[in-house]
Amino acid sequence: MDEFKAQILQLVQEACQHPRGSLERKRKLNQIIYLIQKSGRLLRCTGVPDVEEAFQKTWIYFCQNLCEATTARNPYDPEQGCVISWLNGYLYYRIKEISQRNKEEKNRRINPSLGENGEAIDPLDMIPAPPEPSPMLKEIREWLTNQTSRLRRIHISDRPDVNCQVLIERRFLLEVAWKDLSQDFGVPIPTLSNFYQKKCLPLLEEFCKSQGYLD
Repeated sequence: MDEFKAQILQLVQEACQHPRGSLERKRKLNQIIYLIQKSGRLLRCTGVPDVEEAFQKTWIYFCQNLCEATTARNPYDPEQGCVISWLNGYLYYRIKEISQRNKEEKNRRINPSLGENGEAIDPLDMIPAPPEPSPMLKEIREWLTNQTSRLRRIHISDRPDVNCQVLIERRFLLEVAWKDLSQDFGVPIPTLSNFYQKKCLPLLEEFCKSQGYLD
C-alpha cells in the first residue's frame, strides 16, 4: 500500500471512531475529501454537462456509507480495496446516469413527437422498461459474495488487496478500465492484466461452465 492510501485508511479509521454526526467525524470526513480531491485519483470526465452533480452525489454517498451502511447495502470495507476504488465504482454509474439523461433531454428538444391531441410526447414514455439484469451477472455477483474468502486468498504477491474477488468485480462487472485500476492500486497494467488472465479468469470461466453459460 502506498503512503497516500495508508494515510487515507488511517483517517477513515479515525473518522469511524467518532459518533455519526459528531463534529470530530465531520472534520475527518472533510479532511479525507480534501486529500482525495487533491490527489486527482477520482474518475475524470470532460464534456458531460452537469457532471458536478455526479460528484456531489458521490460525496453524499461517501459520508453516509463510509462507516455505516445508510443508503447502501454495506458500508465501505477496507479489505476490498482503497476508498478511492470504492468511490470510483459509485461515481462511474452516476456519470453514466447523467450522460444518458442529458442525451435523452437533448433528443426530446430536437425531435419532439406529437400525440393525437397535438401535445408533445416525451420520448421516455415510448421506451419500454429496461430488462431485468442478466441472470448470469446476478449469479456472478452472488458467487463473488459466497466465495469471498476463497477468491481473496488468491492475490498478487504481497498485495492482498489486489485479489481475484476485487478484480473480477471491478473489471468484469463494473468494466473499470485497466489504466484506472492501475492508478487505484499502484500496480502496472501488465502485472494486473497478467494476474487477471492467469488466475482470475480461469476461476470465473469455471463457475460459468458449472452454471451452463459456457461449454
